[in-house]
Amino acid sequence: MPASIGSRLRHILIATACGLLLSPANAEESDTPLLDSAATLSYASMPQEEALRERLAQAARALEQNPPPEENCARTLGAARFSELLDTLGAAQAALGDHEAAADAFERSIACSPRAPYLHAELARALMNLGRHEEARAAARRALDIEPGHPGATSIIARLDFIEERWPDAIERLGTVALSDEDPVRATYWMCLHWIAQMRSGVREPVTIDREPVEDWPLPILELLRGERSEQELLETLQEENTEPRRRELLTEALFYVGQQRLASGDAETARRYFAAAVNLKVLYFVEHQMALAELAKLR
Repeated sequence: MPASIGSRLRHILIATACGLLLSPANAEESDTPLLDSAATLSYASMPQEEALRERLAQAARALEQNPPPEENCARTLGAARFSELLDTLGAAQAALGDHEAAADAFERSIACSPRAPYLHAELARALMNLGRHEEARAAARRALDIEPGHPGATSIIARLDFIEERWPDAIERLGTVALSDEDPVRATYWMCLHWIAQMRSGVREPVTIDREPVEDWPLPILELLRGERSEQELLETLQEENTEPRRRELLTEALFYVGQQRLASGDAETARRYFAAAVNLKVLYFVEHQMALAELAKLR
């Protein structure tokens, strides 16, 4: 699932078609077909890296030509424009995996527009990806102080609860986000995480949120978690995607959720391999990439 930053970038970036198929040899004979598929792939860069770097360069050039003031930015006539440019800069830096630079850009953007809740939420996301969880919670709470119920801030706290294995809180918040998210695709991802949180907490028979999931992706992941689809069938669904960058994104997601399923079943070593494979695909702007990194840090 793309983070909100990734969601915006997904609409902006132009997918390029490549011929690579995710079809590992003898995958049908393996009990880890997704992992076997990922093992056949190697990437030196992330999807759409050139476009992301161009977007970063454009924002940097605009700020260099017309830099915001070091102090009292919010009181200047150009405050809104400065805030927008810094937000764009931070979003591109975050998508490229430079979360330190992104956090700095979001802090500067907030200085120009301190009452914008989404900026505090984006700062919280960058801090979370840096492993600075307490600071991330504080930033998310500032967003909620400005706008109670802000979906971005609420979802970040839910993810923090998940990463920190605060299962009762994670289950409650993920359920809330899954029900309230206006985007049915994102809501289905939250339904997947909600199911996993129940599994990780020891619930024998997890329940699905009372909301209709989307009819296509990521429904196959939810079906796999519920035991309605095999991992091999999930791989075959991935192979139907027309473009290599999109297949790569979907494989990242699938590896993460199957890794979580393995972890919930007590197979930590295989889970670690799934998370490592997800990270190795270098889809840095996806939630699943960052959460796989967080799981790997705990499994070391």
